[in-house]
Amino acid sequence: MYDYIAEFSFAAICLFIPSVPLTHCLGLVAHSPRSAKLKYLLLYPVKGGRHHFIFQIISWGIWVASIFVALPVLIRTHKAVRATHAEILSGSAATGAVFAELFMIKSLLVFNPRCKPASDDSSSPRWNTSLLPSKGAASGAVIALGLVWAALGGSLLLATEYLQDTHSKEVYFLLAALCLLVGATTTHGLGGSLRHKQTGPFTVELGSDVDPRQPDPVTTWKFFQPFRGGAFFVATQAMGWALFSISLVCLCWLLVQVVAGVAYCIRCWALITGSVMFCAQLFLGMSIWTWKDHSMAQGVAQTVVQVVTHPAQEAASWTAVWLPILMMYSPVQVVCTALAISFMFAPAAFATAFWVGSLAVYYAVTLPGAPEHTGRREWAPIQKWCHKHMETALKAWFGNVEVVREGTTPFDPEDKYIFGYAPHGLFPIGAGFLPYIPAWGQLLPGIVPATLVASVLFFTPLVRDLCSWCGLRQVSRRTFVRALNEKGSVMLVPGGQAELVHTWRIKCRKEFVIYGRHKGFVRMAIEHNSKLVPVVVLGEVSALQNPIDLPELQRWTYKNLGFPVPYWVVGRWGVSPFPKRVGLKFIIGEALSPRPHVPGTTVDENEVNRLHKAFYAKVAELFEAHKNSFKGYENVKLVMIE
Repeated sequence: MYDYIAEFSFAAICLFIPSVPLTHCLGLVAHSPRSAKLKYLLLYPVKGGRHHFIFQIISWGIWVASIFVALPVLIRTHKAVRATHAEILSGSAATGAVFAELFMIKSLLVFNPRCKPASDDSSSPRWNTSLLPSKGAASGAVIALGLVWAALGGSLLLATEYLQDTHSKEVYFLLAALCLLVGATTTHGLGGSLRHKQTGPFTVELGSDVDPRQPDPVTTWKFFQPFRGGAFFVATQAMGWALFSISLVCLCWLLVQVVAGVAYCIRCWALITGSVMFCAQLFLGMSIWTWKDHSMAQGVAQTVVQVVTHPAQEAASWTAVWLPILMMYSPVQVVCTALAISFMFAPAAFATAFWVGSLAVYYAVTLPGAPEHTGRREWAPIQKWCHKHMETALKAWFGNVEVVREGTTPFDPEDKYIFGYAPHGLFPIGAGFLPYIPAWGQLLPGIVPATLVASVLFFTPLVRDLCSWCGLRQVSRRTFVRALNEKGSVMLVPGGQAELVHTWRIKCRKEFVIYGRHKGFVRMAIEHNSKLVPVVVLGEVSALQNPIDLPELQRWTYKNLGFPVPYWVVGRWGVSPFPKRVGLKFIIGEALSPRPHVPGTTVDENEVNRLHKAFYAKVAELFEAHKNSFKGYENVKLVMIE
């Protein structure tokens, strides 16, 4: 494998070392004055502003160093003699050549002949700026350079698996870390400065001749600007620098493992680290395009003052806003993160033993009594707390939460009700928290349904606890009957995962899809003389989305495996599991009564079809009646799959 690495390094050396002076010449030709003299052409590196000069010096310095490092490699390669440290020399020379080329490109991007004059010499040349890139193009090019640096660092990491010498691996890891550092600072610092620079008072329009006596452009962008730039900028910056830190920690960890001689599966770790490096560059690049010139410092300062002066009240306020959302939308991510961290920082055998032992004890304690069926682990204090704070949290995250009811006929708590919740979003948690919203109790006093959810939720640690404490139960016939008899009412999502695989259509086609082929819940309503109540929710299918839209594959995997693949839920900021600020509106329809049925006798299929048709006709009616009053749904079309 060494031969392949040597060939790639040799190719990189031969490609990028000549490209540096060539790129410099192209910039010289593009920017040279119209009546240029030789002395001005020779002084080109110092005539493009301070940053242009610095990048030129760095580029030429690295270029010269790369040539000296590459000479032994080129000579020995020509003679087909392998040097003892050829791995280090070839990798360093190739990396240096790429660095020199990238810095040369950076120098051309920042070329700015508007320098402060040392004298009033009118014979100074007027440099050509007609080929200077726009702010958007220049910052985009810098972001691309950052991605190239990340790709180069990832390639160096992947190459370490095939290096025999420990010192060679150490050098490659250090070069990869250098790629990470230079790439991130380039993307954030230079990319942001180019994107958001403001022209000075004497600056002429792009493309015209430039007077060297004009001042440099100024910029309000700063490399370190905490809580400035807008909420989205701060969020993407936080994600980018967090990924940067993770990749840097992984690099250090790999280096320590290599030095200690205990590194294993380097390819896997190198691939993960390289991917994280690349994602860090993407987030940093995305952030500079969303930067806004205003400060969040005042709001942060006010928050700090409130926390210092009233810590108990602020803690309670933050808990009321964050804890319900964390409970509903992030337990799966918490469990997966804990699992990944344990295997990352502990030996695989120890992590496996820890999880097997811990889960054995956990399930031994929580499984007895079948809480997913009986509800024996319901916890009244947490249900009371949810009832108190749920609406506050939902309004803080969704922006607006509204519960309305069609009709005036009162619901009798002595009757039995089956609430059919539609549609089934990527994560229809609304069916679980709807009974905890105070407006529900005001509209339907005395009606507290047990929400039936997928049985898979009761297999995942922490998720099963939250579901059990809040009174949720699994959706099975046996549990359905028991919950209906005990609680007097149940709520379920009749569309199920067959409806889930169509959620992508709300974004791509503006279609609100209802899957209406399931009739089991209608049959249960007739068997137990229960009234059927349609519940339509607007906004939930828009709050979360699956960024990987493969409808055919997802339908096939649902049909054959029981769940759609790929299934990746993201919401706010494009990466988090938290819902977008789209609003929620729950519409409760009139109760539909089945014809009287004698328990124990066969259900009339004609009655099933009649009630089923009436239920989905009411769902369509509720949607059409309220879509125009819900922002963003005015042009959404209802699609009923029957």
